[in-house]
Amino acid sequence: MRLLSVVLFVMIGFCSACSGDGESPEKPKASGYQNPIMLDNEWEDYGLGDPYVFKYNGLYYLYVSTRDTDIGVKVWSSPDLVDWKYEGLATEEEETRAAYAPEVIYWNGYFYMYTSPGGNGHYVLKSDSPVGPFEVVTDNFGKSIDGNVFIDDDGSMYFSHAGTGGIEIASMRDPETVGESTVTAAYMNGWTEGSTIFKRNGKYYMTYTGNHVFSEGYRIDYAVSDSPTNGYRPSRQNPLVLNTEGETVGLGHNSVVKGPNLDTDYIFYHNLEGPGVVGPLRHMNMDRMAWNGDKMSVLGPTHTKQQSPELPAFEDRFGRKNVKSNWINLDDGDWEIDDKTYLRQTSTESTNSYRLVTKAETKSNYTAEFHAKLLEDEEVSGLYGAVFSYQDENNYGVALLDPSESTLVTRFVRDGKEFHSESSILPTEFDFTKLHQIRVEKSMHSFKVYVDGMLKQTVEASLKEGKIGYLTKSAQAEFGYVAFSNKVNGSGVWDINKPLPGTVEAVHYQSGGEGIGYHDDDQGSTNNEYRPDPVDIRKDSEGAYYVRMDQPEEWLSYKVNVDEANSFHADLRIATQDEDSQLKIKQGDTDITGTISLPNTGGNDNWRTITIKDLELTKGNQELRIEVVKGEVNIASMTFYKGSTMTPLSDDFTERINLDWSMYENYWSVKDDTFQPSDKAFSKVLVGENGWTDYQVEADIQLGNTSGDAGILVRGLNPANGMSHGQNNPDFMQGYYAFITTNGIYLGKQNYGWETLDSVSATLPVDSWHHVKADVKGTRLKVFVNDMDTPKIVYEDTSVQPFTHGKAGFRVMNNQASFDNFQLKPN
Repeated sequence: MRLLSVVLFVMIGFCSACSGDGESPEKPKASGYQNPIMLDNEWEDYGLGDPYVFKYNGLYYLYVSTRDTDIGVKVWSSPDLVDWKYEGLATEEEETRAAYAPEVIYWNGYFYMYTSPGGNGHYVLKSDSPVGPFEVVTDNFGKSIDGNVFIDDDGSMYFSHAGTGGIEIASMRDPETVGESTVTAAYMNGWTEGSTIFKRNGKYYMTYTGNHVFSEGYRIDYAVSDSPTNGYRPSRQNPLVLNTEGETVGLGHNSVVKGPNLDTDYIFYHNLEGPGVVGPLRHMNMDRMAWNGDKMSVLGPTHTKQQSPELPAFEDRFGRKNVKSNWINLDDGDWEIDDKTYLRQTSTESTNSYRLVTKAETKSNYTAEFHAKLLEDEEVSGLYGAVFSYQDENNYGVALLDPSESTLVTRFVRDGKEFHSESSILPTEFDFTKLHQIRVEKSMHSFKVYVDGMLKQTVEASLKEGKIGYLTKSAQAEFGYVAFSNKVNGSGVWDINKPLPGTVEAVHYQSGGEGIGYHDDDQGSTNNEYRPDPVDIRKDSEGAYYVRMDQPEEWLSYKVNVDEANSFHADLRIATQDEDSQLKIKQGDTDITGTISLPNTGGNDNWRTITIKDLELTKGNQELRIEVVKGEVNIASMTFYKGSTMTPLSDDFTERINLDWSMYENYWSVKDDTFQPSDKAFSKVLVGENGWTDYQVEADIQLGNTSGDAGILVRGLNPANGMSHGQNNPDFMQGYYAFITTNGIYLGKQNYGWETLDSVSATLPVDSWHHVKADVKGTRLKVFVNDMDTPKIVYEDTSVQPFTHGKAGFRVMNNQASFDNFQLKPN
């Protein structure tokens, strides 16, 4: 087994101004991390299973499952998601023996923990601190295992959990009271667990995991809905996270949290390293998530060094004695720092506002985060909250909490006149003496204002960039962590080094404008729906964006992180109606592809995947540029993977096996000079390398009985044993299956599920040998049976997820078939 710890590197040239308080950091910051992650004081021989990361007042808190023999829940804290400090046991309640998947929410001044002892129902624990002590406040209310709480924009709460038919959801009357559950469509054809629900741009996203924690095929899917409780539609990009071979396997049970830059989402999950002394040994993994419109993806799974999460452009934790010079006191208010914890404003001498704003200014698009509460003894009915986009006394916005009306109030002032004012009702139990978060997202002229994660207002207002800060009016208030980032709505992904192997969305070219992120000859074609620049960006029918490039020498530049120097292949998702479109790819100034001619896909909306081979990439952080040479082309995404040189292989199974076959579900052996599985239920074998692309595979196949099927696997990726631990799932693989039955010839697609692609009728007697060949080239597949000149099936996989590379092999399903004379050669 391989255990890797967080890798810490000294940040060269660290700018103390980035911390927002003018003080140099006490110790070097981490400039990188590497999965899987180990931490001090983790459960010995049990690790960091089911990691849940939660943010409160600018700090992150991590909770993990408890070893089966122990009591208590361990907690760590971090300011940046990399440098973790052990905080001890958050609880030592007897009910937390073998506390599985503890998750914590903050609501109205208290922290609520939900956990399942040994997977047997749930308890709620409560504390006034994220590090505890948490005390049990409910009886065991059941609901199986892996509870997750989601709070909607109106304050409604929902509890999702594992069930026998998939993820179930129940409404909650309050944080301690859970109602009846209903089954959702989030189901992975087997045990499904580890749900997480969050909301983005009006849609509800659910991630969930299946099937067994000891399976290398443990994986994460996601689904989308217009309702928090039903109608979840599994994504066509599933699985979201999967890896069954190599450095990290058995990936699942995740949580999702905003990163330190206030914009980028991070997914935390565990890997499987084998059995521990008690239960599985697992460790934590972290990867960035990327958004393209409504489409969600994970930039991973990674196992090599990645850059640390980006910090905000400005932040202040007020962990000092005095307000520093990087703040401007606009109104002579009495601003001080209380016990190195909170910024406090105590003036109530007039009805005027008292404002403290940063010297630092945001850029045009930004995200800002604020934390505020009334003083405990506050009785006056004033206002307090956030200032944003402050340019001067005539141009600014405010988002204020109004205890007397139990509302959020926003006001926008331009050229000295208030041009917009709006009030939004807050939950009836809202306690203004408790700390609450205000979040402002500015994307061009749209402002979104959140309170405790609840979207309360969306305002169209032509305010510009500016300072941020705090405000009180006839109120004494305290203020916590404050920060802003010049990223919004997922734009942080544009400038991070996206890991390769991996997928890069075409619209995620780096920022910086003309000559840095792109070159575009048509400066009048600005489409501001996704990015504020002249690049021609359009939306597809499923809510994702793509790039249209239609002028010679136009280019887009991408930041990437190549895990090792190697020859890579790239799958480009394109659409064009031109007969002679051409492009090239450069690494820096070096042309690594030459001129590539693109096929006519039959129209600008007819998407196809083409493969560009043998790109020699250099290890480390690089810039890749895709450039139009001729014609017009729409580009959606680029997927890079390591290529492998293929040589002809054969195995005639005379007396023994000649090739290094990997066997799954059952043992395969030579019997009577043929290759056979030990059991007829279902089983597969594979040979070769994941980087194989275009090839022909053929073999003689004899069906052993009239039921079931047998055939050839091509482009097999991420295989796992679908029979282990009672899973009984024959589709634990990604790839294509060309097979025969006694009455037909079929082609299907496995993606931890099954899809029949095409079939033809045929009479194929039992106990007769049939010669079967599968021919794969690009996204075209041909299946031959007996007649090697005329294919019985020709299929073009135009789906969003064609399989373009992988191993070859055999599969049987409910048949005692025999195989002979295996041959494989490049196409």
